Amino acid sequence: MTATYPAAKRYAATPVGAIYAEYPPMSRVVFPSGCEGWLVTRYEDVRLVFSDARFSRDLLGPGAPCLIEPGDFSTGDHSILNMDPPDHTRLRKLSAQAFTVRRIAGLRPRIQEIADGLSWAMAEHGPPVDLVEMFAFPLPTAVMCEILGVPFSGRERFKQWSRVIVTPVSHTPEEVAQARRDGADDMAALVAVKRKTPGEDLLSALVHARDEDGDRLTEPELIDLATQLLLAGHETTVSLIATGIVLLSRNPEQFAALRTDPGLTAGAVEEIMRYDGPADASLLRVALEDVELGGVLVRRGEAVLAHTGAANRDETAFPGASRFDIRRRNAPQLGFGHGVHFCLGAALARLEGEIALRTLLDGLPGLDVAVPHAEIVWRPPLSIRGPEAVPVTWATTKRGRGSPASVPPAPGAPSDTR
Repeated sequence: MTATYPAAKRYAATPVGAIYAEYPPMSRVVFPSGCEGWLVTRYEDVRLVFSDARFSRDLLGPGAPCLIEPGDFSTGDHSILNMDPPDHTRLRKLSAQAFTVRRIAGLRPRIQEIADGLSWAMAEHGPPVDLVEMFAFPLPTAVMCEILGVPFSGRERFKQWSRVIVTPVSHTPEEVAQARRDGADDMAALVAVKRKTPGEDLLSALVHARDEDGDRLTEPELIDLATQLLLAGHETTVSLIATGIVLLSRNPEQFAALRTDPGLTAGAVEEIMRYDGPADASLLRVALEDVELGGVLVRRGEAVLAHTGAANRDETAFPGASRFDIRRRNAPQLGFGHGVHFCLGAALARLEGEIALRTLLDGLPGLDVAVPHAEIVWRPPLSIRGPEAVPVTWATTKRGRGSPASVPPAPGAPSDTR
C-alpha cells in the first residue's frame, strides 16, 4: 500500500521522524507533488543514500521527481542543493574557504560578543520576550551577515523571502517563485556593490573568483550560491536554538544539569539535533541505476527520501532513541547530513548552538518557557522544523551579559541592498 507523505500528526509538536521511526525500513509513499517514491527510515540505509553516488540530487531535469515542486527548497535553477559532482564539488570548494574548522574557531569571540549583546538586550527589556525574535533569529543572522558581507540592516527583508522558500506548503507556487526572485535580486545588488568596493568577506571572495576566473563560477551560480548560503546559514540555526530551549524546558532535570555543568553543552547541541533537529526530513534523491536497499530493489529513476528524523530515532543506532538525553554518547546524528552534501556550516551551527545555550543559561538565570508547551506554535510540515515563537521568562535579579553595542552592522557593509 502506498502511504501519503507526510504522515498526519495529532500534535504539531511531534517530530515527523518520531512517526516514521515506527515504519518499516522501506515504504512506498506518494508526495504532495503527486510523485511516488521510497521512504527510507533506518540509520545505515539513510547514511548509504546520503553517501552513494548512485543516488542523485540533480532533480531539475525534465520529468525529475520532486517533493512539492521542482527544485524543492532551493533558491533558484543553479542551486548547489540540486547538483552532483563535479559541479557540486567545484562550488563547494569555493565556499568552503570560509567554513574551515580553524576559521570557525576564530569566530568564537565575535559570536560570543553578539550573543552577549542580545542577552543584555533581553535583560533590559525584561520578561517575557519571544526568544526567536530577540535572540535565536538575530544571532546566526548577524554572524552569517558578517561572514558573507551582507548588511545586517536588511535582515527583515531577507527574512521574508527566506521564510517563504523554506515553508513552501504555506504559500502558492507563485509566491515561492517571487521569493526566489527577491532573494536573487537582493544578492545581485550586493554583488554589484562588492565589485566596486570589495571587502574581506566571503561574497567578495566569490565575486573575485567569478571575475578573475569565470570557468570556476558563472554569474547565475555566484548569485544562487550566495543566496543559498545566506538562507541556510541562519534558518536552521534559528530553529536549533529555539527548539533546544523547548526540549530542555520539557526535561527539567536535564535543564538543571546543563545550567550547572558547562561540559554538557556540546552533547546537548548534538542531542537537540538528533531528537528534533531542523532537518526533520531531507531532500529528495533519484536512483541513477537499480540499487538494492533495505531489502528491496529501488529501480533506476525512482525517487528516494532518506528520512533524517527517522534515522536519528533508529534503536539500533541510538538505544532508547525516544528518550531525550543530553548525556548520550552513541553513533553520530545525521541532522547535518552525510557524504558530499554534508552541511557546509555544521561546525558553525554547532559553535553557535553551544554559545547560545551557555549565554542564555549563564546570563539569564532561571530562563524557561513562559507558556504551557502545548501553546507553542510549530512551523508547518515540509519546512525547516522549529517553533514559530518561544515566549521565555527568567529571574530578574541579574542582567544578561554584554551590551547593546555588541551587535553592530557587519563591518564595511552598506546599509541597504537597494
